[in-house]
Amino acid sequence: MESTIQTRHSLLSRTADLEDESAWDEFVQQYREFILCVLNQLGVSRDDLEDLTQQTLIALTQDLPRYDRNRARFRSWLSAIVRNKANSYFRKKYSIKRCLDRVSNERVEEDKVTVPEIENLVEKEWAAYVGSLAMSRVRESFQGQAIEVFELGLDGHSAVEIAEKTNLTLASVYTLKKRVKKRLYLEIRKLASELER
Repeated sequence: MESTIQTRHSLLSRTADLEDESAWDEFVQQYREFILCVLNQLGVSRDDLEDLTQQTLIALTQDLPRYDRNRARFRSWLSAIVRNKANSYFRKKYSIKRCLDRVSNERVEEDKVTVPEIENLVEKEWAAYVGSLAMSRVRESFQGQAIEVFELGLDGHSAVEIAEKTNLTLASVYTLKKRVKKRLYLEIRKLASELER
């Protein structure tokens, strides 16, 4: 696990070097979907979503040389950068609306997103992001019907229904669900450790 953590820190160091395109590509692959999802949940318009995600990724790489892992977890630092970009976006958006309102003498109510709301959203999206990455890894490590059984359980099917659908015994259903659940739990812990330091 220590080597994985070192690899993560190595990626951050390499990404700070703007000449290292492979590091940039790996960094974008690792964090783009998370940033996109958070900004979408915050209400960034579809027209601006891709651009703001790209701007956020650029801001992250520009700020990487100043990131100190002894002062903050990577997730906390990442969240602060995303929050700041979102706040800037909404300030600019509402500033333009106010100018237009003055011209047209119409009043538009501002939808202000507070810092605690953003932080709660980031926490929720981070958990979903880590869970999704973990599930992707877990899928690769199981063969047969294990993942199907687990996902049917997540969809609310009872063990009896799953056994009927998959032609497995009830004992096999319970065993497969337990194996996948345990592996998923371990993978989430491993990823959280890798991504949050």
